[in-house]
Amino acid sequence: MPDAAEHRTRMTGKRRQTILKMKTLIGVMLPALLATGVPARSATLHPLAPIAQAEMGNSTHAALSAQGVVATLDVRRTSRCNVPVVWADADTSPASPCSMAFLTLSQPGNTHSRPASFPLTPYGTEDDGMAQLKMSLRHLDASSPFPQVMVSAYTGGAHCCSLTSIFDLRPDGSSGRSWQHLELGAMDGDGEPDVVDIAGNGQQEILTSDQSFLYAFASHAGSEAPVVIARYHDGVLENVTRDPAYRDYLAKDLADRRRNWIKSGRFEPNGFLAYEVATMANMGRFEEGWRDMLAHAQSTKESGFGLSACDLKPPAEKQNGHVCSAKEKELLPFPQVLSLFLVRAGYITPEQVASVTDNHEPASVPPPVPPAATPHEAPNPPSSAAAQPPERDQALSASAVPAKSRGLFAVLGVLGLALYLVPVLIAYRRNTIRQHRIAMITVLLGWTLIGWVVALIMALNEPTRTR
Repeated sequence: MPDAAEHRTRMTGKRRQTILKMKTLIGVMLPALLATGVPARSATLHPLAPIAQAEMGNSTHAALSAQGVVATLDVRRTSRCNVPVVWADADTSPASPCSMAFLTLSQPGNTHSRPASFPLTPYGTEDDGMAQLKMSLRHLDASSPFPQVMVSAYTGGAHCCSLTSIFDLRPDGSSGRSWQHLELGAMDGDGEPDVVDIAGNGQQEILTSDQSFLYAFASHAGSEAPVVIARYHDGVLENVTRDPAYRDYLAKDLADRRRNWIKSGRFEPNGFLAYEVATMANMGRFEEGWRDMLAHAQSTKESGFGLSACDLKPPAEKQNGHVCSAKEKELLPFPQVLSLFLVRAGYITPEQVASVTDNHEPASVPPPVPPAATPHEAPNPPSSAAAQPPERDQALSASAVPAKSRGLFAVLGVLGLALYLVPVLIAYRRNTIRQHRIAMITVLLGWTLIGWVVALIMALNEPTRTR
């Protein structure tokens, strides 16, 4: 009996030590995971709540009514599937009949405005078009007595895209008003762009990002897209990112992203540095950003990503039969191609490039790409908040994803798997009595982190088999 009591006391002490180790490990690892796993993007700025909002969800009808405006979304089966739609990027010629999403807008009691119905897009299934349709009423235009309707839908895909449009009641040239719309274009992710009040002056801004930076100098995970701040007024979306009132916000965004980039081990540096130079240019500090880029840049050969002279040609030129030569398809050195890219996008001028290079001659760049914008959109550089997703022939040449990068990802994958299975390896190395249980906890629950820590502690503390 004394031996049994002593054994129980000893086991109780081990359990207490195990619990103490678990608490210590979780207390150290969990805060670190939370700190590094979620990027801190301007944490003090919160999106403004809309006047009203609605999501389609699994339904076929949604409605909003506020401040004299009534908006309804309906999905109907129709045989008229070849009609022009608002989001022309969607498949406009699905097989008939198809499911079509319609937006109907009206202002009951106002005889000077006419109701309008807009076919938005084929909708509802993978074959019929987009999903996650939603809308909101907002006062985007401070000078308008009526709220605007913002509508968005998700196109699907690993890294793409939401299409968003603003519908507004505007003078139609006669004595009345009619509903008109402005496309914001396709943006990475799902959902509407954030609407904010950065300066705190009651003026609402639409916050998006310049999608042309994605995949240009790094993988999607390593790319950083510069902030684009826009104001909506009378059917026009004006890019106001360079307004001095927003420099503090841009500086905060840059500091947050730099902190996260450093924590990540300066992962794929050229993706961050391209964003940094563009953002510093928007803040009036281009030369400072350029010097920092030169100090930390990775060669194009090392990074495996970049652009060629062919990538920088306007799509129209290539579509007119001007085939790129093998020389034009070669990736250019990162500083050189970054300067050409930023000049073409309107972030900097050729004279600014000459001021930071040795030749002191204005940079020669291909003609700017005509923006794929509606007639109501202001062509303000840098790239507008209505930027379209990068054209396939404009984004990367086939040589921009080399075998070296794929090999690196494979090595990282193997190392990650080995780290994930550490508790199992330790358990089998020590020949513990509960090897199979430890293996099951690791495989099934290791992804939760807590499960992995529990399996590791069991592997280190379980009794071993007698040899």
